Amino acid sequence: MLLLEIAAQGVRGFAPERGRILFRAGYNVVAGDGAALRRVVAALFHTDLPPDPILRGDGAGAPGAVRAGLTLAGDDGVTWRVVRDLGGGCQLQRYDAEKRTFESVLQDPVRIAEVLRAAGAPSPERYAAVLSVASADFPSRQAPGGMAGVVSVVAPRRSVADPEGSRKKLEAARAELEHARSADQLQSQMDTAQSRLFKLEEMLKSGEQVKERVRAAQAGMAAFAAGETALAALGDPAARLAACTRATARRDEALKKVAAERDAQEGSAGPGSRSLIQQPGFVAGLGVGAVALLAGLFTDLRALALAAIPATGWSAFEGLRWIGRAESAELAGRRSRWLSEREKKALELWERETAAVRGVMAAAGVTTLAELEDLLGRAREARANLDEAEAGFTAWQARAETSDAEAERVAVQQEIGVLEGQLTSGVGGFVRDIHSLEQEIARLEREVEAGPFEPLGEATVVESKPTPAPRGEALRTLMERASADLGLTPGAALRALQPRVLQLLPVLSGQRLTNFFVDERGNLQVQAGGKLVPTGTLGVPERDVCFAVLKVAFLEQGLAAGKSVAVLDEAFGVLPEGSRKTLARVLKQLAKGRQIIHGTADVLFREAADHAG
Repeated sequence: MLLLEIAAQGVRGFAPERGRILFRAGYNVVAGDGAALRRVVAALFHTDLPPDPILRGDGAGAPGAVRAGLTLAGDDGVTWRVVRDLGGGCQLQRYDAEKRTFESVLQDPVRIAEVLRAAGAPSPERYAAVLSVASADFPSRQAPGGMAGVVSVVAPRRSVADPEGSRKKLEAARAELEHARSADQLQSQMDTAQSRLFKLEEMLKSGEQVKERVRAAQAGMAAFAAGETALAALGDPAARLAACTRATARRDEALKKVAAERDAQEGSAGPGSRSLIQQPGFVAGLGVGAVALLAGLFTDLRALALAAIPATGWSAFEGLRWIGRAESAELAGRRSRWLSEREKKALELWERETAAVRGVMAAAGVTTLAELEDLLGRAREARANLDEAEAGFTAWQARAETSDAEAERVAVQQEIGVLEGQLTSGVGGFVRDIHSLEQEIARLEREVEAGPFEPLGEATVVESKPTPAPRGEALRTLMERASADLGLTPGAALRALQPRVLQLLPVLSGQRLTNFFVDERGNLQVQAGGKLVPTGTLGVPERDVCFAVLKVAFLEQGLAAGKSVAVLDEAFGVLPEGSRKTLARVLKQLAKGRQIIHGTADVLFREAADHAG
């Protein structure tokens, strides 16, 4: 579910510019009355429940003039708009994409609430316990003794005043005021020191990250140390590898040509191993010619002598053929020897030109030129990463605030320890609000100046209908309600909240508190100074910090449980500046992929917002 727009008319404390506010996914911060915004969203989500009477302003006119509307994109893929008259009925409208307009579909408040919950709106219990953060729920804002909601009105009367007692009370109040101012100054110094400590820790943490990058780059470079040393012998490795590639290409081309010429001269006729007189045709011709000649000389067949001419001619012809074959064989032999010499020269030239590169390949443990080129690229990349990491570390060391940061952190921690001791001793302790003390001192001064007087009438007390406060202490109540709504036991809920608690609680408490625990009776305890302390025994500021941490952690679980939206008011105003900065960053992180709407004018949250209005 995603809220798109909210509008209001005549609603007390809620006066957005032009009557409406637009929302987008992410962390939305809206300037104005956050409590009114939270109540308006609740009234529009839960149409089956009566609206908060605080929303209706006195004298605002007819009830129909007090209304609010909410547009949302539901999980069901439908865009809904609910319009509610806070003094009467309500209406649910559905967006028609074809007509590009909203059409009314329901006017029954109960059925409207069911449709909205099916579209992703949270139940009233989940909205109150998990998906909303109200300033009134913080321990420091709750009335003592569970009497929240009781209003006593005393009719005008006079009582007998004791000037001497009033003077003593006035002196005590003035002393308490000085005490409160001292405590407030100490708390201000504590907040400043904690903020400085947080910045120092962030700075040192960033330094550790820089050192870790250097160590990782050095480890990566060590894997290529042998290869880089071998490549360094080439002088200009890139140029030498390119020359080696060209030499290899020339060798391959020369060997290819030699092989082609050898294939071409295969099958050339050769004289064989026999001599001329071993040639049958030659010997036969000579023999026939000799016989014919002898027969013509020594017999009467003189004509046979003429046969010696063609016979000897045939022998001459066979001799010429043999000579031709002998010449071709000799030429082929010379050609073969020339090709062998050419092949040998090509190989020798390649070996001379690539000897250095092949030596580097053997030293680097690679077998091919492609592997050596890949090794060169990875070694250069590792060297560049190392140079970049070392440059970053040098720059970090050169920063003025980095020098002596560790010593300064120790000094700030000692200062915080001293301030904590002063706050928990007689200088600090429990003190009332300065403004309330000043009001009491002004009243006592008026009593002392007025002197004694007699009563004029009986006192009359009118009590409004009391609103019962939540059962038990605020932190335990939050744990019980939120864990039950998420379907978990308090112990299981704490285990689910553990990562966020361990991140936020030490930071927001100035390292005084570290973790939460639940005992066998369900009582919430906090780890402080290495021991478990019941949260009910903590001071009000510490309980506020614990409440904020638990509320943000439960809010994260609620957003992760479904596509819903969280609404916050000015609840975190009770926390110091450093804590609010941390929470602003966490809220922006939690809103990624979801939606958080925060009604506050605090500039710290507005700076961290994805969308500020």
